[in-house]
Amino acid sequence: MSQIATHDGKVISTAKGVVSVEMHVVSACSSCKAHEKCAFVDKAEKIIEVETEDWREYQEGDRVIVSVNESLGLEAVLLAYILPALIIIGAVIVLSIITESEAITATVPIILIAIYFLLLYKLRDRLQRKFSFGIAKEC
Repeated sequence: MSQIATHDGKVISTAKGVVSVEMHVVSACSSCKAHEKCAFVDKAEKIIEVETEDWREYQEGDRVIVSVNESLGLEAVLLAYILPALIIIGAVIVLSIITESEAITATVPIILIAIYFLLLYKLRDRLQRKFSFGIAKEC
């Protein structure tokens, strides 16, 4: 059973089929009692675009709840961080075994990562449909 992650936000604009939502994102340590005085607390304002057929129901300033399937978040981490790290580590290990050239061992993983991210860029439309957000008005 997949869980849904939710976050509160505020509508900043609407356009045909898209609602732009501003969210105040606070790091995981925000539950700490000392987080108000801590310099390491990460606070940021994020703006996301939510595609929805009900975009006309939302007005600027509306309080909303944005949701996403948590398993998609894990898949996004896999695509953005884990696979590139494995590509770099694997390429360095293999190249250091089969070649004596440090230049090749350093250059090829960079080229492989560039190709990997270019492929992700080319697949962005398909990935964007898969990694979509849901939206609902706050009660």
